[in-house]
This record gives sequence, C-alpha cells and structure tokens, in this order.
Amino acid sequence: MQNKIEFFKPSIHEKTKQYIDDVLTFSDNQKVEKLENSFKNLIGCKYAIATTSGTSALHLAMCALNFKRGDKVICSINVFPSIPQAVRHFDAEPIFVDIESKNYNIDLNKLEVALKKNQSKKLKAIVVNHMAGNILDLKKVYALAETYKVKVIEDASNAMGAKYKGNYIGNTGADVTIFSFAPHLCNSLVNAGMLVTNDSKIDERAKLLAFHGISGKKRDEFGNVDYIYDVVDIGWKYDLGQLEAAYCLADFEVLEKKIKRRQEIASKYNKALANLNHVRLPNLEKDDIVSQYIVEVDKNRDFFVNELKKEGVNISVHYMPLHLTEYYKQKYSMKVFDYSVALGCFQRVMSLPIHNSLTDDEVIAVCNAVKKVDAAHI
Repeated sequence: MQNKIEFFKPSIHEKTKQYIDDVLTFSDNQKVEKLENSFKNLIGCKYAIATTSGTSALHLAMCALNFKRGDKVICSINVFPSIPQAVRHFDAEPIFVDIESKNYNIDLNKLEVALKKNQSKKLKAIVVNHMAGNILDLKKVYALAETYKVKVIEDASNAMGAKYKGNYIGNTGADVTIFSFAPHLCNSLVNAGMLVTNDSKIDERAKLLAFHGISGKKRDEFGNVDYIYDVVDIGWKYDLGQLEAAYCLADFEVLEKKIKRRQEIASKYNKALANLNHVRLPNLEKDDIVSQYIVEVDKNRDFFVNELKKEGVNISVHYMPLHLTEYYKQKYSMKVFDYSVALGCFQRVMSLPIHNSLTDDEVIAVCNAVKKVDAAHI
C-alpha cells in the first residue's frame, strides 16, 4: 500500500522538547511572557497577549472593542466560521461581502458598497483576513475605516510572518490583529492564539477580560493566583498555559525557516505543474508566505479530489462560503447565488499539501499524482 501524503503534519523543532522540558522541570515558567515578547520584537507592535486559540483572541478583541447587541460587523463570506460566530455571541450581526476571484480575499469595492449601505451608529467594525497569506490592499481598508468611523480587526491566521509595505502584519495600522497556532494552520500539536495591538486601552481591557475580569491579581511562578483580588468585570478564561506556550515559542522561533520551506515547495509546484490541462496555479508574488497553495480545477473539482485521494494525496478546501452552511443560510435567508464569486471559486478550488514536514520526495509524489489525474480528467 502506498504511503499517504497528509495535508498537514505537526512540526517538532530542535528546541521543542527542550522548552517543554523547561516547564515540566520548573526551570523556566516564563514561556508565555517569552512568546509574547518574541511577537512584539519581530512584529514591532507595542502589546501582545497570548491566548488559548485564535478564536479566543478574536472574541477577546471584540470584547475589548466593546461590541454590543445589535452592532454590525462586516466580513468576507469566505472565512472560517470563527469570525461570524464570535460576532453572533454578542447578538450582533455579521454583514457578509463577496470576494474577488484572484486571491479570494474580500472584494474591496463591494466592501465600500456595504459600508455605505450599513452606515449607522451600529456599524462597529470590519474584520479582514488574508487568504493563503495574500495580503489585502490595507491602505484602502484603513482609508475606508477612517471614512466610515469603524474599527479594523485583522484575522492574520494565514499571514503570520507576512509583510505589507515593509511592516509585518500586526503593525500596519489595524486596531487589533489576531494570529493562530491552530494545527491546521501551523502544523502544530497545540491550539493557541495571539492578540496584538498598538492601543494601550485595548491591551489593558483585553488583559483584564482574558482572566475572569480580575483586577490586581498576582501569580506565582506556577500560575497560582494570590487569594486577595478584585473582580471588576465579567471576563473569560483565555490565558495561555506554559506548556502550550513552550511549544509555540519553539515553533515561532523558526517562522522564517518555515516560510522559506513553503516558498521552496511552492516553487517546485509552480515548475512541475505548469501548463496542465485542467489546473490553474495561484498568482504568487516573490515574497508571498504561501500559507496555503490554492489551485483551481476547471471542472468537476470533487471528482479530481477523489482521484487524488486514490493516489494517496490528501487536500483541503479554503473555505466553504458561509451562505452554503445551514445556520447562516437559514438565519439570514441567503440564497446559493447571493455571493456568486465565492460560490464559483468554491466549486473550483483545492489546496495542495504545503508544510514544513513535507519532504522533497513527497512533493514529487504530489506533483506526479496531480499530473496523472489531470491527464485522465474529462
């Protein structure tokens, strides 16, 4: 039986076991602080808060921005459900916008239309994401946010280590940026997130709410909270543990190496898969971090995927447009063709394996499988 090539596999780095052992032997219980400082040092942001997941970082950002019932938040229809779900937990309303077909990001012209249409005191924020690490025209996003007096939350789950006009994402002008160490994004064994901002008030509020709204807390080296404290608000339990932070710190320290490896794999895909009959390759720029390698199949994508699986290659799709899912379809009475660009892209796209654990032999095997299926595809 042929070996199966996984879409992602966890990465264990040189210092992973050492950092975890530091925590287990109580020789270093400052991994959370070190992870936060590493983010600040690389990205250049003023504040960073480690959280239990990217979703908790996103929810915490919305809490810090004081989202309320009835508020409106604009986002792409082509996002992971965590974004509108966080909005709905405030009993607020997500306003969905279709995507552009080149990089699958939110269509900025349609975003402006949505801002005009929904302009009111209840219009609170824009949440933007960067599909596959392809960075939006943030200058235009920030200009629109200023014009319509809304906050900008960047979901940079796919853009850790990416830059825009010389600055790292997380230090380009958003009110809050969130990152994720989720297994399906970073080939991780743990879930963790990071909230970064340059706004001291957002940082102070988020830190308070990240641990039960407790003020004046003091913790010892093992995380025990002093018995004298005050509760000044209703918060959550979103602070990251030392073991998870140890794993993420080792992972984050090799971020540039991981990006370089993905770029190498993308280059091999670009060369080997050029000029296929039924597969269109992504539009990649020189410095793209290629967090996903998304290709388009001109017809019958699902059959193509199933044939690849028979060849031992697992793929994924980024993402299922939300108007095709039961909850959002029913909740907002959305029709299948309401977001025609996202629908069309979803019917064609698939993401090939691209991660740090992928060997050159496995890359060749993926290419051979894609070429074999393409040659037989009708």
